[in-house]
Order: sequence, then C-alpha cells, then structure tokens
Amino acid sequence: MTAITDTRGLAGALRTLKLSGMLATIDARLAQARAGELGHVEFLQVLCLDEISRRETTAIARRTRRARFEQTATLEGFDFTANPKLPAAQIRDLAALRWLRAGESVILHGPPGRG
Repeated sequence: MTAITDTRGLAGALRTLKLSGMLATIDARLAQARAGELGHVEFLQVLCLDEISRRETTAIARRTRRARFEQTATLEGFDFTANPKLPAAQIRDLAALRWLRAGESVILHGPPGRG
C-alpha cells in the first residue's frame, strides 16, 4: 500500500460530505500522525472531534443570531472582581459540567428556601 501524499482527493471527499471541521484541521492532524503523535484510531477520533466541535460552535452561533440578543456574554468574559464574594472557582467548576458526567447532584441540602 502506498502512502497518500496528495490530499486533494481527500479534501474533495470531505467537502462533498460537508465535513468542513475535518477539512479545516486535516493538514495539522496529518502532520501529527506523520510525527507519530497519533495512531490510526486516535487520528480518526481527533478528526471526528474537530468536526463535532465545529458543528457545536456553528449551532451556538446560529441560535444566538436567531435569539437576537442585544449583546452576548460568556463566563470567560465575566468580571468576578466586581463582586469578590462570588465563588469564581466554584462557578467555573460547575460550568465545566464534570458533575453531570459523574452523575452527581449540585443541589445543596438544607432547609427549604435557603438555596
């Protein structure tokens, strides 16, 4: 089997399949694979993750446009110094959603009406 050195055919296939997330990163991923940083399965996995990431980013942008927000804000852009009492580390940890993957509850236990 000969190595594929011309990726034009692959790029054309990715365009046809509307996999622009993969298309945008294929050269970098191929370089990683050639350098021995990625095996076959890892190569395919990171390409798929690139595509998933692009689709998620596009979907968020589309929903934001449709919502017609006057301005958008992100947690990264939030000024936690404006209120030092806010638990910045705890808020960022909750935003990472590790608790969701772990199946943990984030509801604090205590008397009702004190949450």
